[in-house]
Amino acid sequence: MAGLDMSISGLASGFDWKSVVDQLTAVERTPQNAVRIEQSTLAKRRDALGQIASQLNDLQTKATALGESSLYTRRSVSTSDSTIASVSAATGAVTGSYSINVTTLATPASWLGASTGIISPLHSQDVNTYTTANPPVAVNSATGPVLSEAGWGSSLTAGTVTIGRRDASGLVTNTTVTVATTDTLRDLLVKLDTAIGSTRNVSGSTAGATYSTSNDQVTLAPVAGESLILGAPSDTSNLLSCLKLFTPASGASAVSDSKLGSLKLASALSSQPLVTPLDYGTTATTGSFSINGVSIDYSSSSTLSSVLNSINDSAAGVQASFDSGMNRIVLKNKEPGNRGVVLSQSGSSNFLTAFGLTSQKGGTLSSGTDLVYSINGGATAKARSNTITDADSGLTGLTITASKVGTTTIASANDTSAVRSAVDALISSVNRVQSLISSLTVSNRDAAGKITAGVLAYDQTVFQLGSNLRSLLAPQLSGGPSTTIRALTDLGYSTSGYTNELSATNSAALTSALSGQLTEVQKFFSTTTTGLSARITTFVKPMVDEISGTLPQRQKGLTEQSTRLDEQLAAMERRVQSNRERLLAGFRAMEAAQAKSNSQIQFLNQKLGIST
Repeated sequence: MAGLDMSISGLASGFDWKSVVDQLTAVERTPQNAVRIEQSTLAKRRDALGQIASQLNDLQTKATALGESSLYTRRSVSTSDSTIASVSAATGAVTGSYSINVTTLATPASWLGASTGIISPLHSQDVNTYTTANPPVAVNSATGPVLSEAGWGSSLTAGTVTIGRRDASGLVTNTTVTVATTDTLRDLLVKLDTAIGSTRNVSGSTAGATYSTSNDQVTLAPVAGESLILGAPSDTSNLLSCLKLFTPASGASAVSDSKLGSLKLASALSSQPLVTPLDYGTTATTGSFSINGVSIDYSSSSTLSSVLNSINDSAAGVQASFDSGMNRIVLKNKEPGNRGVVLSQSGSSNFLTAFGLTSQKGGTLSSGTDLVYSINGGATAKARSNTITDADSGLTGLTITASKVGTTTIASANDTSAVRSAVDALISSVNRVQSLISSLTVSNRDAAGKITAGVLAYDQTVFQLGSNLRSLLAPQLSGGPSTTIRALTDLGYSTSGYTNELSATNSAALTSALSGQLTEVQKFFSTTTTGLSARITTFVKPMVDEISGTLPQRQKGLTEQSTRLDEQLAAMERRVQSNRERLLAGFRAMEAAQAKSNSQIQFLNQKLGIST
């Protein structure tokens, strides 16, 4: 018996008393259901009041937007030819139509680095494959530089190039020249001589390949009566590009398009082929110069590209670039207009001198131009850029940006679309408030005649709120800010006799008021204290203020009431649990007694020999 679990229902008695206790407990909890229903009702009312407060806050926001004076001073602008000029307008800009005649666009000034006397030629002496004797005598000794170490603008690649010769009959003979980076300049000229068909050993022949150090150019002279064709799609070396050679006119010589010695964007400043090397002194490895008062730092290991990027990323206001055709650095003002470029260097820095950017070394200013225009056929005016501000033109609030020479008409007018949108938003907000109040306070009868009351059906404060809001939007009999617009009905909106919601009954009224009475519309909405915006705020704020507002206070009261019901439910549940434990204890005692009785009967039956 000691091993029996008396908490198991009916183990000894055969009676399911635990199920009975559960049913009695459920019956005792029945009063709690009514409390929970009441709590649910309170929660619905609290949520409903919150919805109304939210809609009223939205109404106030929409009313505030209509009260902003800037809403009525917005402008819409257009141009008859946007390719000539575009226009933007600030709030309160002047209205009207203006003819803009652009005669000269503003262009930026540029400081052009010198293109001569700055970069060392490819080689220090003329290079010919034959002497000037008559007849010419071949020169066998190699003359540098080795091609891989020459001062090309780009790295020379080994491979092949094609040299074509067209004779008088049109027959073309192609010769493939193999280029090795270990060749010297003379080695290369010998190969080109052969490809051209030069016969320098014949008296009077002028055909052949030569290099002039004074011009820093290679010349390929064809054999008399022939024309040269340089390059083919199958070429694998960039030799012709490095030599800046292109196919010449029929019978003419091919001459390097520009000097061959070139700056190298990817190389360090210390390795540039400059006539005047950068001088850093014996120990200094850095220097600086300034452009328009902005200091630019560099070091001997800086690449030319990195220095140009530093200039472009700085506040100097110029765009630095390398003109490979002219072999020079160009500093172009980022802003158009006839402005200068101010350069300076001091101390041991000679970057500007070495790269030909000083006036003494041949650097020159390519002047920009100012914008030249006139308005409505008036006097010629100028602007430093292609943007004409109102300070330039006298057209308050208008900014005109010219794009090309020509005449266009700028039009500026009141932008009433924003006001219309704000009025529509206010009407929509009013209707949402009224619709919500109606849905929460109305009682409905279904087909069976059953009446279902709204969550706030008997709430007179909320019911009266809808009526008060309708009255607020009614015409002002006196004291209104506008003498011509006294209510929303004057703008084409009115209510019916069956609902507090507004509807557009005369769409032309708002259009007419915005086009002809914008000032009166502004007075009606935005006048301090008496304007509709201020009156709506005065109406709404006492209802929704988070600290003292009617609706938040009522929500707070409902929350407190629900909290008290929580406490009541907790007390009721404690009583239920106490009674349940008392019943369970009694039944467990009964079960133990029954188990003891069963054990005694079994013992007696065994002693008396009675079988069960």
